[in-house]
Amino acid sequence: MSKFYELMPGARRQQLGDMELLERLAGPITSETSCLDRMSENVIGAWRLPLGVVPSLVVDGRSHRIAMATEEPSVVAAACRVSRLANACGGITSHADRPVTAAQIMGCASPECARDAVRWIGQNVQMLLETANRCDPALCASGGGAFALEAQILEPAPDWPETFVVAKLFVHTSDAMGANAVNTMAEALQGELSRSLSGYVPGMAILTNDGAGRMVHAHLSIPYAQFGAFAHCEGRDIAVRIARACAFAQRSPERAVTHNKGILNGIIAAALPLGQDTRALSASILHEAHRTGAHKPLTCAELREDSLEFAIHLPLPAGFVGGFKKNPSVAAAFAFDGITSYDELCALLSAIGLIQNLGALWALVTEGIQAGHMRLHVRK
Repeated sequence: MSKFYELMPGARRQQLGDMELLERLAGPITSETSCLDRMSENVIGAWRLPLGVVPSLVVDGRSHRIAMATEEPSVVAAACRVSRLANACGGITSHADRPVTAAQIMGCASPECARDAVRWIGQNVQMLLETANRCDPALCASGGGAFALEAQILEPAPDWPETFVVAKLFVHTSDAMGANAVNTMAEALQGELSRSLSGYVPGMAILTNDGAGRMVHAHLSIPYAQFGAFAHCEGRDIAVRIARACAFAQRSPERAVTHNKGILNGIIAAALPLGQDTRALSASILHEAHRTGAHKPLTCAELREDSLEFAIHLPLPAGFVGGFKKNPSVAAAFAFDGITSYDELCALLSAIGLIQNLGALWALVTEGIQAGHMRLHVRK
């Protein structure tokens, strides 16, 4: 199948054969297929997930619809259940950091050359930042760009005998997720280091999915009386059970893994229609959960005198601008969700993670997870 990538989707199907099977797998060839073919490689059609919706979730004082792509009915049902409670409590409030993405430029050197390299980088930071920013004038014009650079030495270890020199570049990525821009800058700096440093052997230049510079916080305050009205029982008792469940996740890494998986249930389902990089989201979020060396929950619950305070704090390497929005379905999802800025995108993704986790905990500490879950499976 030489030059298979040059064929049109229909011709690729002809080459593969078994047209009936391909029709079931990838759907019919439509006008949308040519758009999808421009997005990926060797496209033969589309593979679809059910698209559910949370009809209304108030975030930062504004009501949003949220499209959710998932095969799991209980994920959408739980989000809808808690959205009604959240709205009755005044909605969710959020705050997102100004987004920063970092890249690592790694090379090898002898111990003496490594020390010289770190010293040279420290003396030429401004020149190196200017080199990086020349790679993306548009990003700089929007208020973003590379703004800091630091270098370190990683000493030889039993698994590898060489000394590593690592330059870490920090970039304000404005409204973009920024992976391509940051990688381009990192590769430009690798070239500069290779030309300027004696004894430096280039290794790699790539962003890190450590999302420490892209943290988002979302919060919901639930009066016990409001909880009781929705749960048809004593509200403070439900709140105590939920707070206890969060404390259990803090102490048990095995539980925290599943606790955080519930958060991702909501975030990934909402991020998929929006064309977000769900692998980067998952990598950053799970790294944050393990930042202390033990897996920890990303939500926390605090009992106040008359309310349960429920919050989430996590990184979200999301993008509001980029080529992905040329996909008509993605552009439609942004319009449908009512997302008009990077901050709103982060607000909605964090909010859906928060209510998804709250819904799971609510079910776990009352009727159990399987009762509603299996009712939905039987009905669907």
